[in-house]
Amino acid sequence: MIFGRAARVIDVWLCLTRAMREAWRAFPGDLMALLVMRACDIREPSRRVQAGGVSALLVEDPRAAHYLDHQWIPVHAQTLGRYIFARAELSPEIVDHELEHVRQWQRLGPLFLPAYVASSGWALLRRRHPYRANRFEVAARAREGGVSPRETVLRPVG
Repeated sequence: MIFGRAARVIDVWLCLTRAMREAWRAFPGDLMALLVMRACDIREPSRRVQAGGVSALLVEDPRAAHYLDHQWIPVHAQTLGRYIFARAELSPEIVDHELEHVRQWQRLGPLFLPAYVASSGWALLRRRHPYRANRFEVAARAREGGVSPRETVLRPVG
């Protein structure tokens, strides 16, 4: 009897922690992505991609420019949670880059955006470029096979 109750408590705990982990990974990125899609009048993602155990929804639509053109830095694509926004179809290299950002969102959940901004701020304090020396971007470029992380971090601003 006591083992049956203990087993039920453990089952509930495992179910709740799994649900909380999924909610942590999705919030607030997926919610922001759905709001952006609605604001840009995009009904559904273009396609789903999967690589290295990570799944993402690509929103490759010219209407995404309404959102992308209002960023503080010019962007070709941007990841919000599990959604990747772009004006047109992305190359496999850019998809790999953005999938690394999906991984980062999954690991950090709602802490991703503050950590990303803090990394850019830290780069500025060290007189580095806030985008190229951002640790999250360095990791994404390393994933895509572009510039090596060491070369990127050592370039000064200006």
